[in-house]
Amino acid sequence: MVSTMSDIPGPGPDDGNNIDIDVGRTSRYVVLGVVGLVVAATLLGGYHQVPEGHVGVQKSFGAVTGDQQQPGAHIIVPVKDSVQDVEVRPRTYTMASTRGEGDRPAQDDAVTVQTINGTSVDIDITVRYRVQESDAAGFVTEWRTVSQAEERLIRPSVRSQLRDEAAGIQTSEIYTSDGRERLGAAAQQKLEAAFEGEALVLQEVQVREVNLPDTYDEALNDKEIAKQRVEQKKFEIQQAKREKQRQEIRAEADARVIEIRGEALQENPVVLKQQYIKSIDASDKVILATDDDGTPIILQTGGTNGNVSGTDVDLETNTSVNTTVGGT
Repeated sequence: MVSTMSDIPGPGPDDGNNIDIDVGRTSRYVVLGVVGLVVAATLLGGYHQVPEGHVGVQKSFGAVTGDQQQPGAHIIVPVKDSVQDVEVRPRTYTMASTRGEGDRPAQDDAVTVQTINGTSVDIDITVRYRVQESDAAGFVTEWRTVSQAEERLIRPSVRSQLRDEAAGIQTSEIYTSDGRERLGAAAQQKLEAAFEGEALVLQEVQVREVNLPDTYDEALNDKEIAKQRVEQKKFEIQQAKREKQRQEIRAEADARVIEIRGEALQENPVVLKQQYIKSIDASDKVILATDDDGTPIILQTGGTNGNVSGTDVDLETNTSVNTTVGGT
């Protein structure tokens, strides 16, 4: 059987041309998707939000341009430009001995100094400062971040100044209010000089605590107890002196009364006799004298309540005397 050209089948709906058409369409979709992703990434990379309390410092390929952006939304050129946010609100930098406090909470970060007596003292201190808003770009150029400024400027300045100042203070004075004010003023003066020409504003330096060694605290307690004992002893001595003075004044007064009374009795002997008579009890008998024959004359008191008056005095003799007189 002989085949002719008309017997050869022509191209159908599933031949290779249809396959080429589907591949081209898919490629176009892929390209469109990639372009869309690039555009989205470009748009997202060109948006920056500066938060409140901050200033945006603009950079071009990492270098500070000097331009600053206020809080809010900003559009920048992706890849080429970037923005660093710098906080311009007041900040505090604390060095403290208590763990969990200060900017290094995991360790004892107090400033250790030595007094003129050689006593080691730990000082807790807080520095309050802020970045100058109008020169935030200059701050980033010089210090890059606030952490760098704290570590490279604030911390070493405070530590060196406190050590120098404490070396001229007595241990007994450093923990007083005057000693704290002296340390704080010295640290503030040092930082003001260090901040001069920088994009930093110093607000306050506060000495929070002065921690003396335990041995010194014990010595202070012992000294205070001894001082209290001395004060108590002084008080007791003063009380004894006052009591002695009162007794001397009382004795002088009593002596003066006796002296006056004696002078009065000497001038008036009758009064003395009357007082003597009043002092004799009714049961007492007193031999006053004898008569011409030697017979004793006895005075027997018979007044009321032991008191004797001139009319109450009776003279009598004993039995033998009466008998002799009667016989005569």
